[in-house]
Amino acid sequence: SPAQADKYAVSMFHFNVQYVAGGLRGFAIEAWDQTDEENQDMIIEESFEPVLDLFLAHPGWGVDLEMQGLMVEVMAERHPTVLNKLRTLAKNGQASVISFHYSDQLFTGFPYEAWEDSVRRTQQVFEDNDIPLSKTVFCQEGQAAMGMAQAMEDWGYETLVWPKNLWRSQHGEFPPDGPDPYYTFGNLDLVVGSQGLNYNSGELELTWTFFNDGELLATGDWDPYFPTFFKYKEEAVEEYEAKLQNLEDNGWKIATVAEYVEAAKESSHTPSDPPDLFDGTWQPESTNGVFRWLGGPGAIWFNQERDNAVRTLNAIAYRELLAARVAADEADLDVDDELDEAWRLLTLGMVTDATGINPYKGEVLYGISHAGEAARMARNIIDQAKAELALDKAAIDVAAESMEEADPQTSPAETTAPITLEIVADGRTVNETWYEITTGDPKIRMVELEFSAGDSREISVTFPGNTDDIVFTSALVDDVPVTYDRADFNFSTDGILDGWPMALTNGMINIDDDLFVIKDQGLVHLAAIIRQVDQDVTFMDGTATRGSTVTWRFWLVEGTASQALDLADEINVKPVLIR
Repeated sequence: SPAQADKYAVSMFHFNVQYVAGGLRGFAIEAWDQTDEENQDMIIEESFEPVLDLFLAHPGWGVDLEMQGLMVEVMAERHPTVLNKLRTLAKNGQASVISFHYSDQLFTGFPYEAWEDSVRRTQQVFEDNDIPLSKTVFCQEGQAAMGMAQAMEDWGYETLVWPKNLWRSQHGEFPPDGPDPYYTFGNLDLVVGSQGLNYNSGELELTWTFFNDGELLATGDWDPYFPTFFKYKEEAVEEYEAKLQNLEDNGWKIATVAEYVEAAKESSHTPSDPPDLFDGTWQPESTNGVFRWLGGPGAIWFNQERDNAVRTLNAIAYRELLAARVAADEADLDVDDELDEAWRLLTLGMVTDATGINPYKGEVLYGISHAGEAARMARNIIDQAKAELALDKAAIDVAAESMEEADPQTSPAETTAPITLEIVADGRTVNETWYEITTGDPKIRMVELEFSAGDSREISVTFPGNTDDIVFTSALVDDVPVTYDRADFNFSTDGILDGWPMALTNGMINIDDDLFVIKDQGLVHLAAIIRQVDQDVTFMDGTATRGSTVTWRFWLVEGTASQALDLADEINVKPVLIR
């Protein structure tokens, strides 16, 4: 029987050719050794193509397929037949092919420009390969942020799928009939993903038939870390096919998210804004949110993890590339191709799997090697520019887009600690040194924490807080602070943190009225953990390297949010580098 327009069955297949970033070379089981390319090919052949074949066999069914731009490149290079199947589904309107980033990167952990290069690259890949790009957005690890609205609008997207667990872990369970059919999201729309609903006693119904890693459906829930078992299983696809057929037989339209939103806009529902929502990922309880990628150890190869080492190197390479771009322009160097490749490498190096969920050493090294090479290429361009301009020591101001001879540098004066820090570092000694940077308005101090070598992998520092307001900038909006009231939230306590981890893309968060902490992402890029039981802010690394010293640097700004934002911008977003 034909489907009724008021009952929609949608899905979200999240595919990722960086599921095992770098492949399985050096993996624990030698028999499973695979190159990066072999693992990517396996993902496409065993798990992706069978899903395409399923929907090609049912021309009336819609599906949402999310992937990074890199996956389209891989298919174009080595799987043109599969790419043609995807193109067919997309062009006939069946498949909504979603991509918001070239690499499956931790884009909510870095400034806008790091993502801007990624989205530009992925949109070009789609255009070059004649694949219609969906206006729906879903992201790696379900990353979502309220700050994404303007960036989405600027780049032609229309609807964000916000994971249900990222909502309910901040505000509790949804009512029995589910969330609203859709919400306003700036000038765009927001739909709660994986949460069914029955609006207005059956006027509009929604169910989700799949909302998971796409690799799992056709392989019977095996993932690409297990190549012996990661095989296409016909019965698994047939079971899902029967599920969809049963829904269709009972009046449900097997649709895309975009088709559902179009129907929701024709309903009697008047959309409203969602509640305040912090940035995060799609399984905040089981993974402790973004902490899993910024300091939190995994459950399997935790002894191999180096979260802070990977993410600080990402931040360093980002700064160097910004400076290299300015240097190249100032010296009129013809290095566009080198810069483009360096940015591509950094985008790959920011992949989430280099620090979570359970990265093994090959994935850690994937992040380090790609970011390290990007930084090396950037430094080489800077050195060329210095030689061309006959500069001994250059001051490169990214915001001002200038490069000139640097003034002699002086060391700041030491000062007494203005606040008391709580530092945990069992078996390590800690040297805490405060410096006075400015004495006027704003008053700026800097603190360096030097941890001695030791066996403990868990080290942390807690800044004392004294306000219910939480001031920060959401992902992809580096220059507009927002203020949330702690009392408006109901954080889930199912995870180990008993609080909420924040990536802080520009490093800034408040701890009191007109008092802000800024982490220097080149030395410490860990999640800032806020809680409801107190007003403190904690930075914790559970992956610190045994037997090695560690140095963290933070800035304390006594001033307005705008003044703190300016310093955060100068340190982490558009820095001044001396090279």
